[in-house]
Amino acid sequence: MMNFELLPNEILFDLFDYFNGIDLLRIFYALNTRLNFLLYQQFHRYHFNFFSSSKHQFDMVCQHHLPFIADRIVTLTLSNYDSTSKQINLFFSYIPSISQFTHLRSLNLWNIPSSRTFLKITEKFHHLYNLTHLPLKFYFKFNDQMNFQLINNNIWNFPKLTHCHFEGYIDKQWDFHLSTRFSRSLSNVYISAFKFQLNQIYQLFQYASHLKHLSIYIDSDENDEYKPIAIPTLIDLKIFNFYTSDTSKVIAFLQNLSNLHRLNINLSYNLIDGYQWEQIIRYYLSKLKIFNLNMKKKFSIDQNIQE
Repeated sequence: MMNFELLPNEILFDLFDYFNGIDLLRIFYALNTRLNFLLYQQFHRYHFNFFSSSKHQFDMVCQHHLPFIADRIVTLTLSNYDSTSKQINLFFSYIPSISQFTHLRSLNLWNIPSSRTFLKITEKFHHLYNLTHLPLKFYFKFNDQMNFQLINNNIWNFPKLTHCHFEGYIDKQWDFHLSTRFSRSLSNVYISAFKFQLNQIYQLFQYASHLKHLSIYIDSDENDEYKPIAIPTLIDLKIFNFYTSDTSKVIAFLQNLSNLHRLNINLSYNLIDGYQWEQIIRYYLSKLKIFNLNMKKKFSIDQNIQE
């Protein structure tokens, strides 16, 4: 310990950066007054991941340490899995106001337990002015679609948010409800729990005009009145599944992505043959560098596979 204490503060801060905040406080706090002072007053880059923490560790950090260092937490991960059940609700009961987290840049919430909790949490978000990354995972019955409209508006209101990630299972795949607020900062959106109509894609880019990376489901039915419009900002597109009986819509959509560099697409029902793909890429996707394609179609037992 004597040699360790001789290290300058800058070296100690570099060392602290390698630790999850839970371990950092457990190992170094209360060893001596100098370390306590550094941890509580001068270290400004805390990263807390409570995914695998015990209930005792979680309670200790939230109740005894976070009130003193909340304004210096950069990343925070909370989870509601078996070993950490009710962690998200507990956190917000321990920390009634999230306004203290003035330098939080990344907030990860895994397994959000209900739509009510989801909405309640996002209503607290308006204080997080420096948030740039928001990965959210949820598994619950989503009975009120209007709730998601409110949730989406709350999230898109962040002035610096660049990455937004919605992943999870909600009893069935709902239609996506677009935000009614504009985001000038969003560049990366990942949505696996909701499905888009093709006509919503252009609306999405109207409200997120700097979007470059997009991962979504598309379900285009006969009532989807899609009008092809150029989307020049998009460079990376992943379509988990493109459900449509009209392949001309797929082709028309892709023809308007002139700056696309990466395309990962799964098609269902009707297939696009290799010659058509060659024409699409050659004449409309000239900047494409990476192309991953998966196509599948189910045949009835009495259907001729050669048709």
